Amino acid sequence: MITGFNTDIRHNDKVYHIQTEDKGLQNPYIESLVYVGGEILASKKTSYAEQAKTGVDEKWIGGLMEQQHRTMIAAIKRGRLDQPADSTKMAIKPGGPTVAAPAPDMTNATTAGSTPVPTSDEKTLDQVISDYLVSEADSEHLELSLLTQGEFFAGAPVELRVATRRSLSQNPIAAASIEVKVISTVEPPRVIFRGKTAADGTAMVRCTIPAFREGTAAVIISAQSPIGNDEVKQLVKRKK
Repeated sequence: MITGFNTDIRHNDKVYHIQTEDKGLQNPYIESLVYVGGEILASKKTSYAEQAKTGVDEKWIGGLMEQQHRTMIAAIKRGRLDQPADSTKMAIKPGGPTVAAPAPDMTNATTAGSTPVPTSDEKTLDQVISDYLVSEADSEHLELSLLTQGEFFAGAPVELRVATRRSLSQNPIAAASIEVKVISTVEPPRVIFRGKTAADGTAMVRCTIPAFREGTAAVIISAQSPIGNDEVKQLVKRKK
């Protein structure tokens, strides 16, 4: 069995923990679990039973694990898990005992328990995520990440480094357009930074968050390139 991947991602003021593991050749599938506050929000399983019949090595399995792990991270960053997973969640700690019903399994895009099967015109949250993961896994696209983590406060300066990479090869994307925009419930959207990534795919963002005394606001950091775009959203807090 190969050592798994564990990553913490902050999105919309929540910390998502993504855990991806290989279950071994005796049980050949890759499983990714997404936790928020100790609860499993979603899961994704990928079987490689057919490939195992003809022989696979640790490098091949590791590549499959990494690809699935990255697509789960991308799904979180793009807001695919923003809705709660309602009664299908289970309250357990990573590696701890189960104390409730199983989490949604995105392998076959069905909801656990007795939830009715949706009509042809409806899709559950699990199905939306599953469709997204399938499309993302097979195509090279831009991935934006924050190399500097921190909180955003109204009226305060911001200095952070961002990185753009290709989703499959993980090669840096140079000259990607970076834009930082502030949206709020009390005033029109405002662009506070524009720039481009350097040859190593990174860019330093320096700007100031507008001050506001009421309503709610968020920062949207976006990146665009010929192979696609991506964005990261963060809530803006007011200093007490």
